[in-house]
Amino acid sequence: MRAAPLTIGLIAISLAFASCNGGADDASEGADAVAELEIHRPFRGGPGSVNSYWLEGPDEILVFDAQRSIALGERVVAAIQETGKPVTAIVISHYDPGHFGGLQAFTEAFPDAELLMTAEVAEQIDRDLSGYVERLREAQGDDYQAPPDPSRLIENREELTVSDIPVVVHTLDNTEAETMTMLSIPSQQAVLAVDLVANRMHPDFADADLDRWPLALDRLTREFSGYTLYPGHGEPGPVSLLAANQKGYLTFVRGQVEREMLADGIASEEEITEAIAAIRANYPDWESVTGRPAQLRRNLEAIVAQLGGEMEAAVAEEEAEDETVEEDAP
Repeated sequence: MRAAPLTIGLIAISLAFASCNGGADDASEGADAVAELEIHRPFRGGPGSVNSYWLEGPDEILVFDAQRSIALGERVVAAIQETGKPVTAIVISHYDPGHFGGLQAFTEAFPDAELLMTAEVAEQIDRDLSGYVERLREAQGDDYQAPPDPSRLIENREELTVSDIPVVVHTLDNTEAETMTMLSIPSQQAVLAVDLVANRMHPDFADADLDRWPLALDRLTREFSGYTLYPGHGEPGPVSLLAANQKGYLTFVRGQVEREMLADGIASEEEITEAIAAIRANYPDWESVTGRPAQLRRNLEAIVAQLGGEMEAAVAEEEAEDETVEEDAP
């Protein structure tokens, strides 16, 4: 389904769910047929691409995340409006401009929809300590409005419903972000894992906890065995495969820092350049989730800081400041 003249493709994935009686003839009778949700993934390729999802039931729709800009959000809104069904809820997963930057398009188009997020996510957006909201305003102009307060706060293991089909809230702390919200649809063995996984894209390490993130991926594999995983970036796939690939990526990149950059506790410019080249060689044709050309460098800087190392440029600057102080001393 494509809404002309949009360049964003709409992929609808419907997961089969057999009736309790198991037979095709029983299901065809209609009385025992089990309704299911269509999981739509508005998608555009290239650097900076991010997934929003909308869960379409027979009589209502839930939106999960809101793209990184109003313009991109409007494209998703247009596709949703073609269904003629009401959006009854919009869930924001975490404090990341790629996931709430286009929220205004959704709240204006669907004013009756509940805006849902956890208390932690609401507080982070309100405080905006990383300046994401301010940067969105600068990028999108004076018409940009900061995200409103949520209509209602949601909690871990809370059960939402879309057309009477259960959708379960799962919260994660200190993984790719300080706090994130996933959604699962148990009846369809589907989990929307947001930025816990970026499939075949370089994730953002700016707020990551590199010790606890791999542990969360292990738990994801155990708790959602056999499920299909819908990531925050990239294509859906089996939980076991996508989680393993993500963990392997984290291990490889961290290893580049530990083995090649921090033998003396200081990461040099040459070592950074070599590490970036190794990452690109091992993961060719991968785009960055932020779309920023310097993302890999920023990722390495974040790992160095988390492991207690220092950047060579910062050390040189500190030494220069110390020399200045000594020269100025009476």
